[in-house]
Parts: sequence; structure tokens; C-alpha cells
Amino acid sequence: MIAYAAMVPRRLFAVGIAASAVVTLFGCNQETTGYQAMTVLGKGVVNDPRNKSLRFDILKFGLDRFCYEMTRRGAPLKLRDDQPVMGRFFADNCQSQVLDEEDRQSFVVQYSGKGYAWTNVSDRMGFKSAGLIEYAADFKLAEEAMYIYMRPRKIDATSFQTLLVESALAKTGLAMTGFDPNAAGRSIVKGQLQRGFTVIRYDESGDADFGLGIIAEGQRPFKPFKVSNTDKSILENSRTEVHQGQQDYLGGFEVKDDDQALYFTVSVDGADAVDLLLVQKATGDRMIDRYINTGGAAPMQAAPLLQDAATKGQLWKRYMTLPPGIYYLIVDNSGAAGRVTPSSAKGDDQAAKVDYVVMLGDAP
Repeated sequence: MIAYAAMVPRRLFAVGIAASAVVTLFGCNQETTGYQAMTVLGKGVVNDPRNKSLRFDILKFGLDRFCYEMTRRGAPLKLRDDQPVMGRFFADNCQSQVLDEEDRQSFVVQYSGKGYAWTNVSDRMGFKSAGLIEYAADFKLAEEAMYIYMRPRKIDATSFQTLLVESALAKTGLAMTGFDPNAAGRSIVKGQLQRGFTVIRYDESGDADFGLGIIAEGQRPFKPFKVSNTDKSILENSRTEVHQGQQDYLGGFEVKDDDQALYFTVSVDGADAVDLLLVQKATGDRMIDRYINTGGAAPMQAAPLLQDAATKGQLWKRYMTLPPGIYYLIVDNSGAAGRVTPSSAKGDDQAAKVDYVVMLGDAP
């Protein structure tokens, strides 16, 4: 189990939002054309600092999908790239534009949404936030990969409002000290956003990763599963930590065509078992809204499409053929949904460390 400082979530979520969206920005079909064009031009031409206009033109492809993807998948919140996810942010609204002027070439993103995060001081926190960020973008080609560096140029109108503090002790402490979590959250968010982030796009396959800060050329973010020799698209390969009485909402994962399936691989440590429940986006959105605003785990709002339990020490693998749509995979470490009931012993927090990979491919 990992302990976190009380105010950590507020300085992380906006970076995760933008980074997740940029991964999809460089993951559309136009990517292959752009990469091949850069390969023809050669690394020396593209990396030449004098060719900023050329590089910025290449970066603009796919921008029409930026906010489209951002409003469909929860952005993970984590302290470091190799640590478990501690919460998620779900964007309700997003607008983006390109500033393509002679002396000012950048991306501007304005967003609003809600999310949750867990700390050892507050238990679960629910919040909403909005902000505007201007990023100066640049990239390098190295070792068969494109490194896209997003450096914040301007951060404005960052807001943060706490909707839920689950721990009664934490709420009492805030009232006694006069501490303003919203003011502190705004300050910490702005400080974290100033770090920027890096998107790494690998060869013609379209696979992409991101990490906070500037990742040196040749390095890669942490992934719990090594996936090779597959024709499936990797939608997410990550690690989360779900404390007792808590849930995590993975996705949404989009199935675009008929005769496609979602493929899941899950490994559990810490807790004896967790429930895994697959639901449609509409059902998941209702549960997320309750989870952010109300203490305790969210009960099921409709019958899940898939319901099973992943057991500690055993690799859980499933697939499900689904009609086109968007889906959440819920990891439940509570008695509110599914069949697994965690220990109710006082002070016994059996946090579940869950490694997972979700892929999209043709149905068997």
C-alpha cells in the first residue's frame, strides 16, 4: 500500500487530462502519413531548430480528434509514471485551437470536468475543475520514435472545487485549522502544470505513451505488461491501486466496428480478490457521478455486460464481443457491486494493486 500526501491529487489531474488527450491526438489514421513524411525528410531536416514551421505543420495533423477523445476516456492520476493510478479525471467539456502565427505557434486547450482521487489522509476526494493551458509543442526523432515535447507557455483560469472528502477525521481537521483546499488546489495545480509532459509515438504502428515532465530521448514510460506480436490495438496498459471500499473506472474503451472484441488481462496483488464489471458508458457515467459526490462505493445502476472476479496470484484473461459503443471496466474492492466482499475488520485496508492491459481486436 502506498501512502500519499493530503493535497497530492490536486496538482496532478490537469496534466493527466492533457497528456491523455495528446496521446489520442497522435494516434489517429493520419499519423502514419505524417510519420512516413518525416522519415522521407530525414532526422536531420526535421530536428533542425530552423525548421520550426515545418515541424509545427506536422504536429497539427489529427488535432480535430483532440477534444473528441478527451471527453471519452478518464485521465489517470498518479504521482510518478511507475506508480499505481490513484484516481481519474473525466472531462465534460473541451475546446482546442491552434495558434499559428509567425512568432507564436502553440496549442491552446480549455477544459472542465470532474474526478476522484484517494489519499491516506482524506480517503476518497471528489472534485471538479476547469482550466486553460497554452502549450508550445516541439519534437525530436530518435531510435525509431517521435518524442513530442509539450511545454506550458501560459496557464490561466485554473479552478478547483472539492465536492467530497470521504474521511470524517479529515473534514473535522479542515474545519478546525481553517485550511482552504480549493485555494491550495489551484496553487498546486498551476505548479504541477508548469512541468509539461512528453508524448512518445512509436514507428508506423501508431502506439503512443506519455509521461510527466520531459522524458529524455531513448527512454520509455513504465508499463506493467510487455505486449508483443499482436495485431490488436493496445487501449491501455497500466497499474491502479484500489483501496478497500473503493472502485476505479477504467476507460471508456471504444469499440468502433461490428465483429470487434475487447480483450482484458488483469493481475491482482494485495487484496485476495476484486470484482471486474463491464458496463456501457451511460451506466458508468451515472455511477461515476455518484462516486464523485457521495461517500461509499457506487451500487450498480444496471446489469453488467460482464461480471467476474480476479483472484490474487492468478492471471485473469477474458474477451467480449461487443456492438459499437464506449465501455467502462469497473474494478470494485467493496461490497457494493459484484460478488466479492472484502474483510470488514476495523483498520484492515486490503488495498488491491491491479495491473491491467485492455486491447481492441477482431472477434474470434
